Amino acid sequence: MSSSASLDKNPFTAGTTTVGATGTRKVFIPRDFTNGLELRFSTAFPVQLQGRIPEETFVAVVTNINEILTAAERGSPAVYMESIFACLTGYLLYLCIDTHYEKSLKQVSRLVAEYNRTTFEPNRLMLVDPSDRGLRVLEIVVLND
Repeated sequence: MSSSASLDKNPFTAGTTTVGATGTRKVFIPRDFTNGLELRFSTAFPVQLQGRIPEETFVAVVTNINEILTAAERGSPAVYMESIFACLTGYLLYLCIDTHYEKSLKQVSRLVAEYNRTTFEPNRLMLVDPSDRGLRVLEIVVLND
């Protein structure tokens, strides 16, 4: 499969890649490193999505995903207790329950599926689960008309 990429040189702007003979376009929303290594994606509206989805909707989607991922990385007494119990059981606890982080990633997956059903698919777009891309980028596929 051939790929010709025309990505912006600025790491904080979205890039577009055209893939294969079908001409499927993909818009990549990069991670936002302005606050350090915190797991969050840029809310800058990509030019490639103008006319397909309102900017406010795009910002709301990315903000909701960012909030869940930020909460996933935040420590709390429950997370610390979970880790202590896991250690005491030789980490066998994790065979029985999902970690706080895994629960958050599943929540993001459900949210992405819901956004695809209600917001993106009616506009001929598809948001790819960020876990499928190693939490490096948000990928939005522009479906053929």
